[in-house]
Amino acid sequence: LFLKHVDCLPPTAFLFRVMLARSRVLSALRQGRLRRGGGGFGSPKDHEPAWIENWTKNRREGQDSMDWFFRAFNSTGIYEVFLKSSPRFYGFMVWCAIIGSYSWSRMWDHIWNYVNQGKLYAHGPYIGRA
Repeated sequence: LFLKHVDCLPPTAFLFRVMLARSRVLSALRQGRLRRGGGGFGSPKDHEPAWIENWTKNRREGQDSMDWFFRAFNSTGIYEVFLKSSPRFYGFMVWCAIIGSYSWSRMWDHIWNYVNQGKLYAHGPYIGRA
């Protein structure tokens, strides 16, 4: 075959022939994948099992009771801008947590002030804001 008479070859020639054979095998495998429609396991072009593909074909567009919400959410473009990539998603979550916790804290401060109007030290006649 291709590697006949190995013992009479210099080491570099033998190595060259082995590498050539390996590259031919790899290129044949690559061509086989391309002919199959592209993509092996885990690639974006890899097909899901048939039951998953059939399940995802049913988009329930216009049939769901929350369809109004999904249409409104999709029209905002929040997903495309903030939620589609991982770094943007994590940044969005961190900033939402910071702003949300600050707002939550300020809301309870205002409620506390409203409920205890006139009873807190800051509400004294000569202590308040100048």
